[in-house]
Amino acid sequence: MNRLHISALAVGAIFVGLCAGLRVADPMPARIARELLFDQYQRLQPRAYEPLPIRILDIDEASLATVGQWPWPRDALAKIVTRLREMGAASVAFDMVLAEPDRLSPASLGARPEVRDVVGPAVADALQSKLPDNDAVFAKAIEGSNVVLGFGILPGENATRPPKKGGLAFTGLDPARSIVGFGAAVDNLPALDESAAGLGAISISPQDNQGIVRQVPLIWSDGQRVYPSLALEALRVAQGVDTLLVRSTPSEPAAALSVRAGDVEAPTTARGEFRVYFTRETPERYVSIARFLQDPPDESLRPLVENSIVFIGTSAVGLLDVRTTPLGETVPGVSVHAQVLEQALSGKFLLRPDWVDPLETLLVVVFGISVAVAVTLGGPMLALGLGGLLALGLCAGSWFAFSAFGLLIDPVFALGSSLVLHFSLTSFRYLVTDRDKRFVRRAFGRYVSPAILARLEENPQALRLGGEERDLTILFLDIRSFTSLSETLSPTELIEFLNRVLGQLSEVIVDQAGTIDKYIGDSIMAFWNAPLDVPDHAKLACLASLRLRDRLAELNASDAFGLHRKGYASPNIRIGIGINRGSACVGNMGSEHHFNYSVVGDAVNVSARVQGLTKELGVDCLVTETVHSEVPAFAWLEAGEVELRGRHEQTRMFILVGDEAVAQGDAFHQLAREHAGLVRASETGDVDEIERRLVACARIASRDFPMLDLFYEKCRERLAPEPAARPELRVANA
Repeated sequence: MNRLHISALAVGAIFVGLCAGLRVADPMPARIARELLFDQYQRLQPRAYEPLPIRILDIDEASLATVGQWPWPRDALAKIVTRLREMGAASVAFDMVLAEPDRLSPASLGARPEVRDVVGPAVADALQSKLPDNDAVFAKAIEGSNVVLGFGILPGENATRPPKKGGLAFTGLDPARSIVGFGAAVDNLPALDESAAGLGAISISPQDNQGIVRQVPLIWSDGQRVYPSLALEALRVAQGVDTLLVRSTPSEPAAALSVRAGDVEAPTTARGEFRVYFTRETPERYVSIARFLQDPPDESLRPLVENSIVFIGTSAVGLLDVRTTPLGETVPGVSVHAQVLEQALSGKFLLRPDWVDPLETLLVVVFGISVAVAVTLGGPMLALGLGGLLALGLCAGSWFAFSAFGLLIDPVFALGSSLVLHFSLTSFRYLVTDRDKRFVRRAFGRYVSPAILARLEENPQALRLGGEERDLTILFLDIRSFTSLSETLSPTELIEFLNRVLGQLSEVIVDQAGTIDKYIGDSIMAFWNAPLDVPDHAKLACLASLRLRDRLAELNASDAFGLHRKGYASPNIRIGIGINRGSACVGNMGSEHHFNYSVVGDAVNVSARVQGLTKELGVDCLVTETVHSEVPAFAWLEAGEVELRGRHEQTRMFILVGDEAVAQGDAFHQLAREHAGLVRASETGDVDEIERRLVACARIASRDFPMLDLFYEKCRERLAPEPAARPELRVANA
């Protein structure tokens, strides 16, 4: 990994840490998203309705039409309770609060001002004492019956608290201070509370859950005492048990774990809430209360209520007791109480154990790290693919946990944070990491091979302003007779020619891992072993020279430049190549905003001088001894020692004829033998031997190595008998 990779991973780690902390904090938007997902799970797979001993006696529209508007006289409620007792109901729970005296009670007539004014106070008091009191009738009807009345939870503070009917025990610490609390309540008439077998809270949810009922408290607390819900109290009374058992944690902070009434235990949250797993609304759950008021009694109702827990509530629209469920249905509030008990009896619960929150935090960390590593080291597309597979697996696992075990595991936060992390790191990579890669590609895309370019992109910091001394192989290439050619071409034609020939030749250099330094008119300067290490760089430079020779021959043969077609006197393009190997300084040279990646040093100057000698010697590729010594297996001919301009010591030169295959051929063996004889003859000054060897070399070159024809012609000129015609070099120098 390079520095930018480490930076990206550090940014990813910080982001993952922040997301994990945010998940631990569990802000409201995260909770809303989680609950909406669980709502969707319930819609996809709602709880199936089972015919359990739980019934709703419904004050529906038909009942209101039969009895009259609500509230009904309490003697009617007494009649209902009596008939339910006679039919064997296990318990009867009223989803209402009877906090005020019955205004329709006959005994209340004497208290009315208009009656007292007409009949007088004495008669009014007599009426009040002798006429039946509906509240007393109702209290007598529920006395000794398994009737549970409700009390309501109010906002604010007051001193009203319902009396306790049953006992409450804890297996651990008292969780009164940690469960759902209330500060104000509304209770029934004292006579009714005294006669009832149980009292339970009818309020469903103290919190704003976006208007959707998801959790219902099974137990409530005023901070000192714990009170049961209507459903839990109905279950206790139906089983005939005196005490509810709250399983709680044995250490601080005290928290509820579950509530048991008799043989039935229901899991709760730490705050004593029960998560409801809803069914679709079904008429099988309801019985119209109008049927219970018929005379004589409808005996067909007995199987519906016998040994059943009966809730009395209303579905009438005008009474406004409606709730919205996660299934998107609007149901009467009494249906929520009934469905709580249905779940408790069926044992089909929705669970979020204590270990789920740490698991979800761990998923945030694991997914985040996976995405960060994938984006940083593999790229955005790989990370997107990996993230998609992880997301698919997590969603499938979450759904399986819900559908098979009722476990509620939230994949939303882990997926959401991973998605944000993916795009954040992708942006970071684009703005920071890929910025350097784009710089490298712009700077080197046309001048180095794709393999080297890829390596440079992974290590862009190597291209900062400045230089380093490296062992390099430097190549100079020049187009022969360019001046005369430029005189015959128009400026447009000249540019087109240069672009084509330099483009073709540069491609060969780049393919051999070379780096294009610059174009100097009709010349190319290139080097090997920078900006990255290139093994056998001298050999690659020599191979590039041989490929340049072949490519130019192909271009000339196909008239790629159109010079044959246009009838130029010298239509074949020729080049001269000089190669040297040595130590030079290479790097970015210029300013921070405008610089070139280039090489300077004495080795560069030598290479340029060597290229200049190729024209004098009549060869297309000339190298120094430092290059020859690195690639001894190629086909070489010694060209002698030369005193280059600007240097005092002589430099030994070699002509590159071919690669290893050429060096192993019989033709080259013959040429090398004759050429060696020519070198020895030139050193001794044996004119006859020089002539004989020149003829032999020229004959072999003409037959097998035509690129040397001009070289041996120039050798004949330089080795002429006239001393004045000889340059300051032997034939080896030629």
